[in-house]
Amino acid sequence: MSFSLRLATKEDIPQLIELRIEFLKEVQEDVSNDSMNVYREHLGGYLQKHMKNETFLAWLAEDENKTIIATSGLAIIEKPPHLSNLTGKESYIMDMYTKPEWRRQGIGSAILEKLLEESKNRDIFYMYLYATPIGSALYEKYGFKQSEHSMYLRL
Repeated sequence: MSFSLRLATKEDIPQLIELRIEFLKEVQEDVSNDSMNVYREHLGGYLQKHMKNETFLAWLAEDENKTIIATSGLAIIEKPPHLSNLTGKESYIMDMYTKPEWRRQGIGSAILEKLLEESKNRDIFYMYLYATPIGSALYEKYGFKQSEHSMYLRL
């Protein structure tokens, strides 16, 4: 099975939202449909705003039929500089999700490499994420360290 990667566009927002919902249904307890519908609206607003000004980027993996099979996003945050991060730039990896039938085929690694490359190209010094138990091994393979509540990587 082959796949290709591309940067998401605003036209992909509906699919990004649905993939996020699939991810949440896997990792969270039962959430009501009403809550999910409200969440869809808020997430859609966030993605519209932040994809437009490039403070949120998403990478997509597609199969041969151009069906989206995996995604992950990069929220770019700029804080005041400090001694351990002179640029003040950080990136938060979110929504790393691969459809179950496509897992264990290198897709997550390929997307993570794009996120790392994008962060380096933007002079981002610090990356962090909240990993599921299933995902932790992937991030550790790339040098992420576990902190009390999240995983992080200094670039």
